[in-house]
Amino acid sequence: MYNDSLTVKHWHANNSWNTNFDLAATEFVYVGSKSISIEYVSRFAGFNLYTANFNTSGYDTLGFFINGGSNSGQSFWIKVSYDGKNFNDGVPVTNYVSVEAGKWKEVKIPLKDFGADNTFILALAFQENKGSYQPKIFVDNIYLKTVSGNPVILDTYFSSYNAFAGDELSAQIRLEDSDGLGDISKVSLNLSELKSGTEFILYDDGVHSDNKSGDGIFGNKFKILSDTKSGEYKILVNVEDKKGNKSLRKIWFGVMQNTGDTIPNGIPKYFSIGTGTSSSTLAWQTSNGNECWDMGYQYLTWGWWNWYAGGFVKRFCDDAKRRGYIPIIPIYLFQSGADGYGCTGSEYDKTFCTINNAAMMNEFWKRFIQMCDEAKSSLASRVIFHIEPDMLGYLQQRAINEKKDPTTITAIVGDLRYSNTLRGMHKRMVDLVREQTGGKGLIAFHASLWGNISSLKDNTEKNLNVDSLAKSTADFLIQCSPDFDLVFTDWSDRDAGFDGVWWDKKNTSVPNFSRVILFNNLISHYTGKKTILWQIPVGNEKLPNKENQYTDNRADYLFDYRNDIAKSGIISMLFGAGIPQMTTPQTDNGNLRNRALEYCSTGKIFFTPREPGDTSSTKPPKNLVLYQNFPNPFAPITFIRYDLPEYYDEITSSTVTQSRSTLKIYNSIGRHVATIFDEVKSAGRYPEIKFNAGRYNLSSGVYFVELTYGNLRQIAKMVLVK
Repeated sequence: MYNDSLTVKHWHANNSWNTNFDLAATEFVYVGSKSISIEYVSRFAGFNLYTANFNTSGYDTLGFFINGGSNSGQSFWIKVSYDGKNFNDGVPVTNYVSVEAGKWKEVKIPLKDFGADNTFILALAFQENKGSYQPKIFVDNIYLKTVSGNPVILDTYFSSYNAFAGDELSAQIRLEDSDGLGDISKVSLNLSELKSGTEFILYDDGVHSDNKSGDGIFGNKFKILSDTKSGEYKILVNVEDKKGNKSLRKIWFGVMQNTGDTIPNGIPKYFSIGTGTSSSTLAWQTSNGNECWDMGYQYLTWGWWNWYAGGFVKRFCDDAKRRGYIPIIPIYLFQSGADGYGCTGSEYDKTFCTINNAAMMNEFWKRFIQMCDEAKSSLASRVIFHIEPDMLGYLQQRAINEKKDPTTITAIVGDLRYSNTLRGMHKRMVDLVREQTGGKGLIAFHASLWGNISSLKDNTEKNLNVDSLAKSTADFLIQCSPDFDLVFTDWSDRDAGFDGVWWDKKNTSVPNFSRVILFNNLISHYTGKKTILWQIPVGNEKLPNKENQYTDNRADYLFDYRNDIAKSGIISMLFGAGIPQMTTPQTDNGNLRNRALEYCSTGKIFFTPREPGDTSSTKPPKNLVLYQNFPNPFAPITFIRYDLPEYYDEITSSTVTQSRSTLKIYNSIGRHVATIFDEVKSAGRYPEIKFNAGRYNLSSGVYFVELTYGNLRQIAKMVLVK
């Protein structure tokens, strides 16, 4: 855990309190060139090593070396935390060794002594226990080991952690044993919770999806029975050696519900991505793989109508359209305007106050209509209005606390056609978007992870009824008004390295990704609406964890398991920070850009069959096909799709399975004006490509798109209008 530096990913000491520490001290060193110095400034101060779900399965001993430096007699408790917030009572280090000046001593503590064996810990604290200042001590070479020879589970991997009943998946478990891999007698998955029989045996023979023989990776495929009900389950990994020593690990797994294929018109029919925007961020998308980005969102807060001398919504929608993106507008007016109308207190209280404040609601409705009118007059053909991200969460909590629902929570609607209730308020918003935008507007309600009081963001309960939480949230949204178009959800508005709340990428403890994806899936299922995952933290695991470059693992998990995400009912991922100082696409060292480009280049995930019967076919097409671009006419964005065949070339007397391929644009007099690609491609069906005529400064008129592949050629006509 420490050997000249913190060696395990995610370990950091940022959460220490009232302690001066140096992770690279040189005054006293046991091994290598550095150690950790710890100086307790005040009573009960703590040196806290924090991580993200560190597995102790198989280990039985915590060890480290300690030196009193210039003093002796220092004392502290060893404590662990399973949730990153609360710590157990701890064990005094003096139970195992006395600290002496200038002398290194090895400390060995059985993990069971402080309840940390065969489990997960999020933090390890060395806390002052004399109740006063203590001089510097030095700690070096912190480690976990197995003394009794337990097999150790080093890593686990499932091909999916959220799947449908009937799906077949693969599992890999990476192990080590101090007595050698030959000492491991059995590795298995217990799927009894899934009612899939008894167990699946995993092998390290090179033929069971386990990499290669004898490398310590045990694998196999397993199937979720077709009659398995949706919900959250735990799969148990069992490892046993020939002496009977065992290691265990639980893996959280979500069986999802079908959410259907209905996607509102004007929204990409494939899994799309975008970012939180300003004009500069839109420019970033344009210059960083324009064809990969489909949406951009911009907050509207109180007073937006005065920004840039007015017309802000139209300006934003125009800018997004010119750059080829769908504009999304999160409306954040109630909380941002509350203080100006005398609504104070907690966000919970301010939200209810604002929707019942006559002066504020009069201004709100006036500006809501103005917003819709500006969207209608803009160049955009589709605009998504995202209704008050946090408001519905707080009002859902109020409904639970007061045993009410949207038909009995009061709100000022200002129109006699609607009741003065939360339901009437949302029904009027839906109708205004329909009526005032000329058919351009879609309206989305927000489902908060914490609206049910129990927050899935940081919830550490091992057993949770995710289905019930999702259904009650979905019911609340439907009660507000059933005819909205989309649901927005958010996983966090800040990086994990900043606020210390990490989700387990391996889904072996809570909070984890599998649980939250299942919640999103069930929200989509119970509302009958597709969801958009909004304001995803941009941080990644390779950043230095400092201001504007905080670490996080959400973005990488989403791209790593994008098929799980797309199957869940989430149709788009939008990345961006909710508070200042978080990581941004401009400060993440290119991770978001690279992951997005990798996704686009390997093929976008389509939600509906491109052609009848096309989804199950894995055979290469028989003919070169250049499909008609859509939309056509277009201004300035259109999408082009094509199939490259496997065919017999009579000239070379051979079957062509790959060849040079080009996709080029010509104007009406045959002059070449753009090349979309010119490269060697393999036969297959390819995802549609976004073509932005604005990038090539093309004027209105007729154009021809030419596709070549080997000695084959297809041409289609398209019309650009401005």
